[in-house]
Amino acid sequence: MPARGFQRSVNKHNVDQTICGDWIEACALFGEGEVAGSDIVDLLRENEVYESQDFAWELVNTVFAHIRERQRVLGDGYPLRVQAGTRVVATVPWQDFAPYAFCLLLSLPKAYPTWWRAFGNDFTAQGQLFEDLTAESVAATFGGWSVHKTGWSAANPNRISAIVGEIADLLGEVTGDVVRWSAAKAKEAGLDMLCFRPFTDGRVGIPVMLFQCASGMDWRNKLHAPEIRVWTKIVAFASEPKKAFAMPFTLEVDDFRNHTNVINGLLMDRDRLLAPGRTQALWTTPALNEQLCHWIEPRLATLPQTQ
Repeated sequence: MPARGFQRSVNKHNVDQTICGDWIEACALFGEGEVAGSDIVDLLRENEVYESQDFAWELVNTVFAHIRERQRVLGDGYPLRVQAGTRVVATVPWQDFAPYAFCLLLSLPKAYPTWWRAFGNDFTAQGQLFEDLTAESVAATFGGWSVHKTGWSAANPNRISAIVGEIADLLGEVTGDVVRWSAAKAKEAGLDMLCFRPFTDGRVGIPVMLFQCASGMDWRNKLHAPEIRVWTKIVAFASEPKKAFAMPFTLEVDDFRNHTNVINGLLMDRDRLLAPGRTQALWTTPALNEQLCHWIEPRLATLPQTQ
């Protein structure tokens, strides 16, 4: 069982349902292909998380209901099914659903922190892959919109001026006081991706979204980036852009609403990010799929037993 997220539950459920759901999905997708609810209940009782079998089943049934809902939302883009209400089954190898496997694996450090720390603190490749996945998702989701990856990096603040110029040119806007407002606010100015809907007249005042792509467990620290108040000073937008936030994790309904309110814009969690797969399972480019599989394989090799 995961090292975290499962506390003693006697009269109240003290299990993180998000961690539990990711664990069950990982067991089915990366393990032997299926997970029986009865086996989960046995594990919960053997590890003294639950005493009552009925109470443990209550948790399992709740998590299974979430999985059924994800199956409804993602359709053909979801590699798991709940069968007969008692087991979760993987319908295909994880390699055929690399985007989902990638997002699921990015969610497991919360459950297995020791396993994750063994891969070090350089998350450059992970972040780049997630930005690539987000870019393809946004392009597939918003037909007619243009997507531009900025290449912004807090480690390279000198690049900000060039990025601002590129963005202003793409949108037909003029730059503001870049030096004054970006230097002190480099972290908040962080912009991973620009998404906009151009019109053939080439004029300003078009729909614009400024994206932050957060693939790490510290995603809550990035909810305020990119800071719109900063960007409206370094680019003289004719109309204020909206903020968007992409992440590979899942959220409970109330958490999703609360974080959307904090972002004050579009929140693309795992379900929304992978929504293009609902009608076309293989919606990402072959090149990206290959890169995702290459990143996943060594991490799966050392993932704690998922059965």
